[in-house]
Amino acid sequence: MPKRKDIQPEGARMLATALAKVCRTYTGMLRDLELDWPGSRALLARLGVALAAQNPQEAEEFLCKCLCTGLDAYRAACKARTGDKRRFAAFVAGFTQGLADPDQQALVPAVLSPLQQRALRLVEQESG
Repeated sequence: MPKRKDIQPEGARMLATALAKVCRTYTGMLRDLELDWPGSRALLARLGVALAAQNPQEAEEFLCKCLCTGLDAYRAACKARTGDKRRFAAFVAGFTQGLADPDQQALVPAVLSPLQQRALRLVEQESG
């Protein structure tokens, strides 16, 4: 993974480890998501760092699970031909559901960028 200024080294390492543990399909989907929503890799890296601060021993395992559940939800949203913001919202909802612990789920809003938070609010308003 190329070095990026918006991704902390620890988060980049954790994301690379998680990607190495999953099938190539997920790697390709993450590339597609990053094209759809730049900053998605950085979001996962920030989540990894936050998970490590909470539970260092199991953070990589949790990040790997989040990666898979989030990308599965993203793939389903793509197949359903939902809009751009809804695909991103499906990804975030999917990886949030991958976190069984409410304390871990509480980390999600803090790791979203302002643009990502705005997109999720717009999806909520459109649905509401």
